[in-house]
Amino acid sequence: MNVNTITKVELHRHLEGSIRYSTMKEWVREDGLLPPDATEEQLRECILITTPVEGLKEFLEKFGLIHRVLSTPARIRRMAREVCEDAYAEGVRVLELRYSPVFIQGERTALDFDTIHGAILEGMDKAVAACPMATGLIGILGREWDIETATRVTDFILGNRDTFVGMDLANDEANFSGKPFAGLFRKAKQAGMHLTVHAGESRIPTSSESIRSALDDLGAERIGHGVQIYRDPALMEEVAQRGILLELCPTSNILTQSISSLAEYPINAIRAAGIKVCINADDPGTFNYDLNHEYEALADWHGLQETDFVAMNRDAAANSFIPESRRAPYGVG
Repeated sequence: MNVNTITKVELHRHLEGSIRYSTMKEWVREDGLLPPDATEEQLRECILITTPVEGLKEFLEKFGLIHRVLSTPARIRRMAREVCEDAYAEGVRVLELRYSPVFIQGERTALDFDTIHGAILEGMDKAVAACPMATGLIGILGREWDIETATRVTDFILGNRDTFVGMDLANDEANFSGKPFAGLFRKAKQAGMHLTVHAGESRIPTSSESIRSALDDLGAERIGHGVQIYRDPALMEEVAQRGILLELCPTSNILTQSISSLAEYPINAIRAAGIKVCINADDPGTFNYDLNHEYEALADWHGLQETDFVAMNRDAAANSFIPESRRAPYGVG
């Protein structure tokens, strides 16, 4: 099986976490974030996560470097273009990218949401002109935000609903509940926005509660990650009956120590319960792998065949937030 030739649908790839390593090295050097004589080993240590970190919190802290280099519209435009080009090279023909305008902007008030969003769209459009594929953007809210910030971002997403296909809630589920954002998610749903929520990613005692809250309090149509569901047979049965798709990100879950190893990744148990899943790279720039790596790892460790991947991509297409009319030309689903 040549996984490179499989036509893929990816629903869970973070734009900011997908910057090319070569581009990150260039920007880190330009900005003087490491000494001019920094070795390749020092650059990799600064930019990449290639061995497990102490949980999701430490991983999120690594993103501080990414924020620092995303300082101009030109860089944001280039990031978006290269991310789409890379996904296309991996065989992706339907691609949903998600990003947080608050994360990119940070303290840079001159770099407003409209400028950020416009640069992303320009970069994506340039890529798609050369790499035909269906693309869509999902706007992210952070669990740790205050309601004022979350409201501002929700209003921005809804004000640009012609260029966003969905809204997401992400970040530290161990310490921050999603329930305070229920009203904003209802507002988004009433405005016709599709919803996905990061939940059941961290190995915490409340992972099942987090997934149930994402579904029942926030109205999630899909669950980002959701891998911890394998520990709760009753919840697996419920999610299967409700037809909820899980956006699985295998190696990401290993590197954040959500799952101990690829050998123990519970994809077969989850699928055997009747739950629909799709395979995603999550943050391939930060983790230094691509979507084909994920397919190969699951084939090697869990015996998945091309028919399995085709079925998962069909489910991913059917659950994509990108309208079917835009997906149809690319032969998935």
